Amino acid sequence: MKALVTANFTEEGLARLRNYMEVVYEPWGKTSKINLSDEMAEKLKGMGADVAIIETDLCHEEVLESVPLKMIGVCRGDPLNVDLEMATAKGIPVFFTPARNADAVADLTVGFMLCLCRKIIHSHNLLIAGNYNPETPKDVMRIMRELSGCELNGLTVGIVGFGAIGRGVAERLRGFRSKILAYDPFVAKEVFARFQAESAGLEDLFRRSDLVTIHAAHKDETEGMITRALIESMKPSAYFVNLARAELVDQDALYQALKEKKIAGAGIDVWSSEPPQKDDEPLLSLDNVVVAPHLGGATFDVTRHQTEMIVNDIEAYLAGKPVKHIANPEVLEKKK
Repeated sequence: MKALVTANFTEEGLARLRNYMEVVYEPWGKTSKINLSDEMAEKLKGMGADVAIIETDLCHEEVLESVPLKMIGVCRGDPLNVDLEMATAKGIPVFFTPARNADAVADLTVGFMLCLCRKIIHSHNLLIAGNYNPETPKDVMRIMRELSGCELNGLTVGIVGFGAIGRGVAERLRGFRSKILAYDPFVAKEVFARFQAESAGLEDLFRRSDLVTIHAAHKDETEGMITRALIESMKPSAYFVNLARAELVDQDALYQALKEKKIAGAGIDVWSSEPPQKDDEPLLSLDNVVVAPHLGGATFDVTRHQTEMIVNDIEAYLAGKPVKHIANPEVLEKKK
């Protein structure tokens, strides 16, 4: 067997793969190249590869009809870049990496919360710009009042979407002794109890929370789920954090609420158009918004997580043992 690995992988993972197959490593993190499906097909055929391990490349009909793949590894939480139906019809197992970045996103979410609640970015910018020049004790007290925030200990935090990331946020907030509300119609009641979260309806959550954080998946039924009415129901002192997808939120309503100070602030890592540009993205013009350019999963540890998950399942599959993360398990049933 011969594998083309365009996902970001660890050297340890590549070494393990080489015990079973020849490996060509062309990670997109170094090449800065994202292959469309026809380009991927030509690349695989040109090198005679029959295993593809991808992260951002497309693997659709052009690949699956022309390349006799034995397996596909997808370093994503959902293998949306693979034609799963066709792969299944051809008996090709598709391994993937659910929750590979859950810890990274949960960490960054709490980081956003702390930045908002304690005005860390504003304080940083004030000092860097040389604008902290109090001349009297009265000036010091005035600036301290402007920079004073709130403690997570005293806040009610509403988590929309209680999958791996939402639960990770809840776990971290337990250390701050925050009160947790959570909304997820697909999660059993006992799961909320396990994470010391109160199950709440969406309207109730937005009305009661001091801080709302979004971690729902982007699907047809969730697009635009955070409506103008929900945003307008928030407390004037409340904060809004989105590390899920911009498409889940009425962006115009969020901008208006922030601009008119109807809510206290927001932390945003996801955008309607990425990368976000200041001329096109109104949220970037506001002084009560903390922003990042979709950094939720940008940790070196995510590369380690996804490598181990894919390699573990490939090794198990080749040894005839149970695999943990396969998007089309019916392929294994047919092979049995």
